[in-house]
Amino acid sequence: MGRSFKKLKPKSMILIPARAGTSNISRQNLRLVGNKPLMYYVIKSALQITPYVYVSTDSYEIKEISKLYGAKIINRPKNLTKNSTNLEDIAYDAISKICKENNFEKCLILNPKYPLIKNSTIKKFLSILSNNIQTVYGFEYNPEHQYKKISFTGKDIGKILNDIPNCVITEKIVSFNIQIFLKSKKFQSPFFGLKLSENEPLALNSYHDFGILEKILNRKRIMVRVDGSDAIGLGHVHNMLTILNHFRNEEILIVMNSKNNLGQQKFQEYLYQVKTFKNNSELQNITQQFNPDIVFNDILDTGIEYMKSISGKKIFIVNFEDLGKGKKYANLVFNPIYHSTKNSPNEYYGPNFACVRDEFRMWKPTKLRNIPKNVTIIFGGLDPTNKTPKILNLIKKFQLKNIHYSVVIGHDYKERKKLLKLILKMKEENFQITLNENVDFLSKIFHESDFAITSNGRTVFELGSLHVPMIVIPVNARENRHTFVDKYDVGYMVQLNDNLSYKKFLKSFKNMCKFNERKKFQNNLKQINLLNGVERVVSTINTSYEHYNK
Repeated sequence: MGRSFKKLKPKSMILIPARAGTSNISRQNLRLVGNKPLMYYVIKSALQITPYVYVSTDSYEIKEISKLYGAKIINRPKNLTKNSTNLEDIAYDAISKICKENNFEKCLILNPKYPLIKNSTIKKFLSILSNNIQTVYGFEYNPEHQYKKISFTGKDIGKILNDIPNCVITEKIVSFNIQIFLKSKKFQSPFFGLKLSENEPLALNSYHDFGILEKILNRKRIMVRVDGSDAIGLGHVHNMLTILNHFRNEEILIVMNSKNNLGQQKFQEYLYQVKTFKNNSELQNITQQFNPDIVFNDILDTGIEYMKSISGKKIFIVNFEDLGKGKKYANLVFNPIYHSTKNSPNEYYGPNFACVRDEFRMWKPTKLRNIPKNVTIIFGGLDPTNKTPKILNLIKKFQLKNIHYSVVIGHDYKERKKLLKLILKMKEENFQITLNENVDFLSKIFHESDFAITSNGRTVFELGSLHVPMIVIPVNARENRHTFVDKYDVGYMVQLNDNLSYKKFLKSFKNMCKFNERKKFQNNLKQINLLNGVERVVSTINTSYEHYNK
């Protein structure tokens, strides 16, 4: 004999009350948002949790649309369609009809005017219910106030909430145990309050609210994978900060290796959400949980394995300063610091795509002086290869006086004490030197410069945006490949050797002091519009992303 099994009853159902008329907005539940009727969003979220989703309505149009999106229909009588109708009466009418066919244990009521309720929140509303908790209300409050954990155990939920400053019940979002409810036709104690997260309590009570909702629904999720540490400096971090300033409506997550403390601090200073990982497995978990629409990679050369792990999942990938094998898996690659004669449809080279920080837009280009008065020396805030004292020693060696030197270092520069000792000694020999530490407004120093001595990284674009000629000294083999200064003839480049090329440096310095040489470099810089690079990058990303999603 075959076994006979008792059919298990479904545990949870979701009820969506949606009448034809509303008090504030014409056809509110049917109004299009993101090319979908408002009803769509709660139905979609509910169906991801349970197939038992019911819409209680008096509207033929709402019935047809709800069925189209997969919900079941409960006809609501006319006497329950008034503004003053009690939610408990609506729930009792619908559930008593539904339970003639299915004996559910739990019910969650979702109001279509709250379309941003997360799936995880829906699950919480249902999972919290137990013998000890008969009813769960959603609530919101002012996040700037300090609150205790809230658990409602009395009958008068209104009184309890009134005792908590700025705490408000979210209208028509409530879960409850069905059998107890059917006996009394009332939501019963013990009660529990579930705090809704950011944006979830957004209720559509006005036409203005629809505009806000439209913006939120159109938000893209951008995950930024970037490196910034003592070893490599903060160039990549500043590049991403500049670009992200132009993405004002997106949800942004910064992802960094847990060792990149310096970079983490900088992003947190600018109030970005930061998550860290220790290995590839943790990175993949973060990616899966965040589920980005777009990934920015500013990590130098990417590998095939990493790029494959994030490609092919409907993720739009944008890489910066990438010459690695993994770049072929990116949708866009921006390499402003390199030059290429290849005409790749998704790769963009050259200074037209350099992203200069916003502060450099505030200044007019540097005026050309007949005799140079001020020279800036900067090798990044960290100067990891310790080029700053080497340059100062050359200046000391060749007695290059009668010029003021503005030296720039960051707070994490490792050889600060030795540098201070050297500067003090040079001052005693009548050299004019100012040490600038932890500079917040670097553009001012650059603007006052007749020329600069710097590394061959992204700083050359910031100097170039103000028409400041430069002597560049690559600090590693990679910077030897940066071509901006040589190709566009905007300064001198002293190639990297085991030791600095003393003679070439001296020659470059003396030539830079000549008016005609600096004028030539400035004229060449005037031909390059470096300040619009970030707009070109952002525009290219947005346009390409739109085509990608068609």
